[in-house]
Amino acid sequence: MANITAAVVKSLRDRTGLPMMECKKALTESEGDEAAAIELLNRKYKGKMEQRADRETGEGRVGVYFSEDRKIGGIVEMLCETAPVAKTPLFIDLVTAIAKVVALQDETEPSPEKILETPVEGGSSVKDAVVEAYSKLQETMNLTSCRRVTGEYLAHYVHHDGKSGVLLSLDAAPSPEAVAVDLAQHAMFTRPLAVAREGLPAEAIEKVRETAQTIAEEEGKPAHIIEKIVQGKVNAFCADNALMEQEHVKPDYDKKRVKDVLKDAGVSGVTDLVIRIIGG
Repeated sequence: MANITAAVVKSLRDRTGLPMMECKKALTESEGDEAAAIELLNRKYKGKMEQRADRETGEGRVGVYFSEDRKIGGIVEMLCETAPVAKTPLFIDLVTAIAKVVALQDETEPSPEKILETPVEGGSSVKDAVVEAYSKLQETMNLTSCRRVTGEYLAHYVHHDGKSGVLLSLDAAPSPEAVAVDLAQHAMFTRPLAVAREGLPAEAIEKVRETAQTIAEEEGKPAHIIEKIVQGKVNAFCADNALMEQEHVKPDYDKKRVKDVLKDAGVSGVTDLVIRIIGG
């Protein structure tokens, strides 16, 4: 029988964050092999995690990663059971690490199931990392959304509580670079439906058009005036909901439209925009 010393047990506890008795039992069963003990604990806690899978996960965090050259990135949503766990360094690091996995694969919108099975360093998988985090935090965690973003220049913003975030790409690096961060914060505040009016839902625009026309006709407006009223309402809807047509919310830009702020910074357009909100 292997000699399971206190130092060996403490080493395993430091690596896993689990109670000393749990670590000693695993080491005894694995005859002192620390790697085997960790694998045994992962299997054990994976089973417990699956038993708790139906627990409500109403809290969580949005995680963002992008490469050093700001050309590829990932944004994910990870849910957990309570707000305190969502704020722990372990949970934050886990979500950021998963966002990096999303960024480094080649699919624009991979399923959470695919990402969980993706191998990471050391031959383990993302799912193994989640199980390990569960063994320490003791809360169900669900990966619910994964998105990869690429472009000439990426920018992001995650709200201070971690429950909402933005990742976007521009067709050029802005000058000054602060313009990109300001735009990400603007998008988080206004939550546009699309980058440009061409991307807005056709049914939403048609509803605005029909409503405006009906009201104008009921008021007895002349046909040529009705046409102007309808187009005005459509333009107003687009200005509210298409990012490039919105008035920038930051006072530094003197109420300029987003497209004009970007033009001044040497950027022609936004090539991708992803907004994620926990519970939204």
